[in-house]
Amino acid sequence: MSGWDSLPPASVPTVSSDVIVGRALSTHTPVFAEDLREVILRPYWNVPPSILRTEILPQVRRDAGYLQKHDMEIVPSGGSAAVPATPENIARLGRGLDLRQRPGPGNSLGLAKFIFPNDENVYMHGTPAQQLFSRVRRDFSHGCIRLEDPGRFAAWVLRDQSAWTRERIEAAMQGERPTRVNLKEPLTVVIFYDTVHVNSEDVVFFVEDIYGHDRALDAALTRGYPYPLKGT
Repeated sequence: MSGWDSLPPASVPTVSSDVIVGRALSTHTPVFAEDLREVILRPYWNVPPSILRTEILPQVRRDAGYLQKHDMEIVPSGGSAAVPATPENIARLGRGLDLRQRPGPGNSLGLAKFIFPNDENVYMHGTPAQQLFSRVRRDFSHGCIRLEDPGRFAAWVLRDQSAWTRERIEAAMQGERPTRVNLKEPLTVVIFYDTVHVNSEDVVFFVEDIYGHDRALDAALTRGYPYPLKGT
């Protein structure tokens, strides 16, 4: 829970950051490996159907000004031009119409999004809720990984693309519209879970097993062979 560490060859500079991960009770951040292919600076947030249905629509029905307060707009599925937030269009959300949050400092994804396509629809991004990084325990997300300093991470990801300096990255993050940057070569992202960590100074840290993976593994090993398959 204290953060993530990249694990490239020793000749490649490393970077580390505190993060916020999925909630322990409901939305675990999954474990997988995929290729990071693009970075979007100053992104839109396209609201996932599950969040739209269970969290946002109930609030919209209670508060007619909710969409305006949160800088959200309605767009046709697969389209980009916003349509009016009429009662008729709000009623169609999730059925041919989608909801998105406009780019900016209040956007739920912050000012940068790192895309590595995966079945879980999980990615790394910034966050406007910087105060959460002062917490010792930081499982607050819907499964995505929120970065404390996405600009610094973007500079590391794009370190081999000399045109994308930290200054240019920061300018794009503060620009008027989203900027998509494709990586020259995919960068493998490995999301893993552990409760014991050794830092660069050989100091060992033990952290809470918030997702219960260690307990599940211990129970499986105690039962012995045949061991359960994933998801069983």
